[in-house]
Amino acid sequence: MKKSIIVVILLICLNLAYPALRKEFRDLDQLYELGKLNEISEAIASLKPANDDERACIAFFNARLKLTTSEVIQAFNWLIEKFPANEYAHLARLELGKIYILERRVDLAQALLRKITSSSLMERFYWLALCDWWLDDYPTAISNAESYLRMDSKGSYVENAHYLIAESYLEQKKAYSALTTLEKLQNLKLSDLDEQYLFYRQGYAYEVSDKLVDAIASYRKGYELNKYSQVAYLIEDRLFDLRARSRSIDISFLYPYSLLQIAIANDEAVAQSSNPPLQQNGQIPVPQISPGSDPVNLNLPVKIKTKPTEGYWLQAGRFSQESNANKLVVNIRLMNIPAVYYEDISRGKKTWVVLSGPFSDKTAAEISKKSLSDKDISSFITQY
Repeated sequence: MKKSIIVVILLICLNLAYPALRKEFRDLDQLYELGKLNEISEAIASLKPANDDERACIAFFNARLKLTTSEVIQAFNWLIEKFPANEYAHLARLELGKIYILERRVDLAQALLRKITSSSLMERFYWLALCDWWLDDYPTAISNAESYLRMDSKGSYVENAHYLIAESYLEQKKAYSALTTLEKLQNLKLSDLDEQYLFYRQGYAYEVSDKLVDAIASYRKGYELNKYSQVAYLIEDRLFDLRARSRSIDISFLYPYSLLQIAIANDEAVAQSSNPPLQQNGQIPVPQISPGSDPVNLNLPVKIKTKPTEGYWLQAGRFSQESNANKLVVNIRLMNIPAVYYEDISRGKKTWVVLSGPFSDKTAAEISKKSLSDKDISSFITQY
């Protein structure tokens, strides 16, 4: 859960607040938001800063243009040391804090964020709350997240702050307070609210409080919003766990398979039992896919024996229930894209990983990644 929250919050862009600057310096942020990095570099080379605010501005954007994380950290630290009280030094502390959170150097992130005194950077309270949560200081996480909501009620992290508060309550075994927090979020009626994730977290809070009827109702609402998303598979995991606890729980709404899906699943079972030939490395041969290639042979085993050892692949999911991995493979194959899954054991925990591929090159993988994304199936490219 912590990883998935991190992956979601670090995709949100930073809203800058400026000291008094000439227009050509203020324009740097617009160029950055538009992704025009070459133009920023050219602009910086031509600008002639007249005061410390403009010098700090140049230093800030120079840091953002660095190619490696170590270079970015070094450049931000130089800015903080050179202009410690400047607005851009506070922005640098905020950016460094995010980097350190991503690298799990939470103590360093927390120390930097606490040094931000800018009245325009209320979002620092959200990031401080996230640090507190990582450090298992749940009461302080709630306090900082609530401070953020009071000071920036329409900020970029309002939804995430509510989830953070709810998760902190759940960690303290306060399911009722978590449900109240999620209800407040629902009542805000945010235009970009992730309803499916909200129902998923509500379902879990109901589950923890032993309100299983309400839990299943919330899970079902979330599941039926999009049956092929990663959140839907997380919901399925929770429902299977509930089913294991009580056989009387009805989860039949999870199985609206078409005849075509059933036929494909049956064909794959037959193919798997026929023991297809292996390559010398023990892998089952799977066609390499290039852009614009003919439809591939999908009559291959759903499950392979081990993780692949070569080629470009798309990882489309990792599940604690094997049935979910199997189902996702079927859904991907219905798109005429090859998919398999394998069993993985790490630190004593067994999971099942869904892969699509292999692909002849990264470009081919990107094309299929886009096709999966169009069907709300998230994935990332990996090379073995």
